[in-house]
Amino acid sequence: MQVLGIHTGSFRWFTTDKALENPEAAPEHERTIEEECLVFFVGIEKADASESPDALATALAQHVRERSRMLSVTSVVLYPYVHLVSDPGPAGTALSVLRGAHQKLDDAGLTVYRSPFGWYKGFDLKAKGHPLSEWSAHLTADAVSEGKAKAEVAPAKDRFERYIVVDANGKQHDVTPDTFEACEILQRPEPVYGLLRHFVANEFARGESGGEEPAHIRMMRQHELIDYCDVSEKGHYKWYPKGVLMLRLLLEYARSLALEWGAQEMKNPLVIRGDNNVVGELMGEFHERDYKVDGGRGICYLRYASDPLGFPFMQKVRFSVHQSPLKLYEEASCFRNEQEGEVSGLRRVRNFLMTDMHAACANDEQARDEFRVLTLRFGRLMNDVIAQNRWVLGWEGTTDFFAQNQGWLVALGAEMRVPAFIKLMPEMTHYYAMKNEFQSITRDLQNIQVSTVQWDVKDGPRFDIGFVDSDGAFKPCPVILHASSFGSIERTMCTLLENIAVDQDNGKPPCFPLWLSPTQVRVVPVKEDYLALAEQFADLFTENRIRADVDDRQESVGRKVRDAEVEWVPYTVVVGQRETLDGALTVRCRQEQDDKRALSAADLTRLIRERTGNVPWLPLPIPRRLSKRPIFFG
Repeated sequence: MQVLGIHTGSFRWFTTDKALENPEAAPEHERTIEEECLVFFVGIEKADASESPDALATALAQHVRERSRMLSVTSVVLYPYVHLVSDPGPAGTALSVLRGAHQKLDDAGLTVYRSPFGWYKGFDLKAKGHPLSEWSAHLTADAVSEGKAKAEVAPAKDRFERYIVVDANGKQHDVTPDTFEACEILQRPEPVYGLLRHFVANEFARGESGGEEPAHIRMMRQHELIDYCDVSEKGHYKWYPKGVLMLRLLLEYARSLALEWGAQEMKNPLVIRGDNNVVGELMGEFHERDYKVDGGRGICYLRYASDPLGFPFMQKVRFSVHQSPLKLYEEASCFRNEQEGEVSGLRRVRNFLMTDMHAACANDEQARDEFRVLTLRFGRLMNDVIAQNRWVLGWEGTTDFFAQNQGWLVALGAEMRVPAFIKLMPEMTHYYAMKNEFQSITRDLQNIQVSTVQWDVKDGPRFDIGFVDSDGAFKPCPVILHASSFGSIERTMCTLLENIAVDQDNGKPPCFPLWLSPTQVRVVPVKEDYLALAEQFADLFTENRIRADVDDRQESVGRKVRDAEVEWVPYTVVVGQRETLDGALTVRCRQEQDDKRALSAADLTRLIRERTGNVPWLPLPIPRRLSKRPIFFG
């Protein structure tokens, strides 16, 4: 990175034309600074693309602060200037570095101006002309040691200025990190307020943890669902056949939910070019989590969500105000280069599947309606499928947006009868003015964000996503809603397993949700003479879209029944001389108060179909006969 610095008595810039197809949105096209300032012309080189943008931003911020102290000048200008280098780096990297340095210098208390990126510009300046008024520097990420960087750049300011606890009826109570424990709402005896208390404590970094390995890690391996992969890096997992079944069922549920909402399904690539400026601006907010790919044709990135490729997709779609909102859905395989200490089981991973939904809205009223529909639908999803009523709502947004929309936002929580914790900031730091997060509390008292709905006011104008109005004019979408039903499949699996562990602690037999159970009915012949009859029963259940297997192993009936219990099989049927296809069966029901019931095969079929309803179904993912199955774990 090359830097040319000039100490000036005043400085003026003005844009003339676009230098890139998609330049940075310019808040102002002309600026005059009528005060003493330091102007830093910055050029990013091709070699910088292999470095962390955050580390380069830290190096630039450190250099600016040193000059600021040396010359006792607190106003600085960051000016992108590609002409300083002969082999320029990707536009996305350059923008990430400039944005990152701007934030770090602002956090350090300097007055920072930054000229817009991706424009041809002119400028006027009045150099001071003293011996230290002009200088140049070559900066690298390697020059910044971790300790020095921390010493030179002040810690970030607390983003939030107000915190509110809301009960299930909408009653509000302001709290602070020092006073929240005395909040009357958090002292209530109902279990949901205990969950809210843990969530608030975690958000204020005052939470507790059991200190042991999370329950879901043990369960996902013992039940041959998901496991670590030795030949990959931490945070990337392999899925066994039973786990793949659950994954596909969850994805089909998410897809059905999105299509019922009115979305159209799309699919985008995984790789993002590093020289796309607008996408680079969006990714600049996640630069510390980038996964880089270099195929010899320039630096690219693996997408961290569907947004960086989904929004250019939406940009090309033509639709009218009568066709709005434009609703799209994508199963997005995403990558985030999380820090080593943050990766933990399925709670936070580096590769995950998101169920992403977007709605490009023509006006605020339309956006409010869709926001409400999605929030209420996700509330039912959390209760019925994911977290068994063991969840609370988190909100995060700007003070102004909350003040203008407080009534209907708080009413959403009251309509779902769920308490909430709201964090408000003075200004936007990302793309959203407000978002909610459906937070499940795990067995070890940590919280997992699952579903979310977000109110985005930046990306419509940023990506030029808009509609043709009734007067024939093109108008940008003022709001794009981001939503995710399951958040990620990995976090949903984590939540499901952690809730099973809570059930187990409360004395309930652990069991997968019936529609997700790899085996829904196990047929156990008392001896080999009845194996053919057992197969007939399995055929009957399979024809009725019930996953059934047969324990044909040379083991005692007692051992086979115990093994079915260990595998959490919901229903076990033992067949012998007295059982016939149309007669009564003795059915062991894992989660029934009366664990043995006399049911015919037809009655059991009806019972299972009633309890699974219209959820997706897939056939058994492993051999029907247990004697034919390999051992994947243990």
